[in-house]
Amino acid sequence: MFGFGKRKKVATDNAIYAPVTGQVIDLSKVSDPVFAQKAMGEGLGVKPSDGKIVSPVAGAVTMVAGTKHALGFTMANGLEVLIHMGVDTVDLKGAPFTVSVKPGDIVNGGDAIATIDLDQIHDANLDDVIIVVFTNSADKLDHLDVTTGETTAKAKIGMVTVKA
Repeated sequence: MFGFGKRKKVATDNAIYAPVTGQVIDLSKVSDPVFAQKAMGEGLGVKPSDGKIVSPVAGAVTMVAGTKHALGFTMANGLEVLIHMGVDTVDLKGAPFTVSVKPGDIVNGGDAIATIDLDQIHDANLDDVIIVVFTNSADKLDHLDVTTGETTAKAKIGMVTVKA
């Protein structure tokens, strides 16, 4: 009657949302070669202008790294998504990150998921780029369309098409 105990379902949404306010860049331009060479999958980067991180997709939270620098999601279409906050930030042992979701949570694109203290990352001389990759691109992703340039968090910046 009231919906108590009902599990929220992942929305069928193939949009990609800006995970943070800043400058959307091509994945090949991020400073981490593993991501730039697309070894982890297709994706994008965003150079942040603030530390408010939102979900880049509608999905189920599948992973929160112990060091809080990375989160995983699975979309309704089966795409697996990794958001990686900064380059080599695993070395900061979680200090600059506050994560507000846990595995099993269902989020919509643009929902708040974390905050990041950009000053701590800059003080450690690390790159603050926010990286979004589709880790099962080879198996599932047919096409990724992303608009680069200035954006605001929650703005729709692209679409994914899955293989038939």
